[in-house]
Amino acid sequence: MDCKSYHQAAHLEGVLSRFVGIESATAKRVFTGAHPCQGMYWTPTGAKPPVAFFLVHYSTDFTEHYLAGPLSARGYGVLGFNTRFRGNDEVFILEEALDDIAAGMQWLRDIGGAEKIVFIGNSGGGSLGAAYQATAQQNPSWVAADAFIFLNAHLGRPDGLTNWLDPSVVDEKDPVKTDASLDMYNPANTVPYSKEFISRYRAAQRERNQRITDWAKAELRRLNDVGIPDRIFPIYRATADLRFNDPTIDPSNRTTPSSYLGDPAKANRGIPLFGRTTTLRTWLSMWSLEDSKCRLEPYLSELHLPTFVIQGDADAGIFPPEARHIYNLVAAQDKELKMVPGGHIFTYDPENLRNVINVIQEWVSQKL
Repeated sequence: MDCKSYHQAAHLEGVLSRFVGIESATAKRVFTGAHPCQGMYWTPTGAKPPVAFFLVHYSTDFTEHYLAGPLSARGYGVLGFNTRFRGNDEVFILEEALDDIAAGMQWLRDIGGAEKIVFIGNSGGGSLGAAYQATAQQNPSWVAADAFIFLNAHLGRPDGLTNWLDPSVVDEKDPVKTDASLDMYNPANTVPYSKEFISRYRAAQRERNQRITDWAKAELRRLNDVGIPDRIFPIYRATADLRFNDPTIDPSNRTTPSSYLGDPAKANRGIPLFGRTTTLRTWLSMWSLEDSKCRLEPYLSELHLPTFVIQGDADAGIFPPEARHIYNLVAAQDKELKMVPGGHIFTYDPENLRNVINVIQEWVSQKL
């Protein structure tokens, strides 16, 4: 069911948003009465748009996504949706999130009245949405999207985190100990970084991910043997992508040094943007290169629907080669790649926001 209250949306004349609260097959209302799956459905006032967009993320609240109001003002419906893991990716399990998304897509079709649905996979929503779409195509009881837009999407949470992991970490229990030979701020390792250093650094990042995976599996077995189902642990120093400092690696219009958290050196010593804490099971489900099903690549060969890959040319954390990689691997014959002005979030420049809205509207009007 959904709440019947409405409010004028984001100061946009002629746009209303409606709170949506629903259960899913594996998530029921909690004892306080809250629905596990919540969202906002944005529409032109008094309209039931035949074409609607669906946005969701692993943990970020997308109910008031910056695209929702502007797209609704163009005549579309937009469901900004959250799974049970909103703000709580420490306990994320992919299969449960997909159940929640299925409930949201069903609501959009049955209650929202959408005849055609466009999935916008923004940032981490790209790999999550692709996982859902690939699964829905094999499950007749789930509503699949009719078109897919990757917007500033990375290659999946394991890949994204690994590219940010600081490989100079010596001890996962100690945020201070450092292997100076792998320290991107060691004066011996200067920008532009050498090809040798980049290769060694990237390999060490993957090795760190694997070490955590190996430990998580062993620790989970140890705990399970005595009846303990799981435990939580921190991840230190996880804002250390070389591209934050070196503009010659995967060149773009980004500013360096920079990161989503500001100065990358300070950010790497602080609390990470994502992956800061996790359980053993969630590490294996969401962050492990070896075990996670949250990697985008395996799903791209399953996507045959019209697909549009859009990438901001000044994004500080997702870079042009990733967009080209998605475009090259997606199976759809009807596909397009477009670089647009702007960073990861388009709200910082109204002109860039209007441009990306125009780009989306033009493409959707041609495809649906």
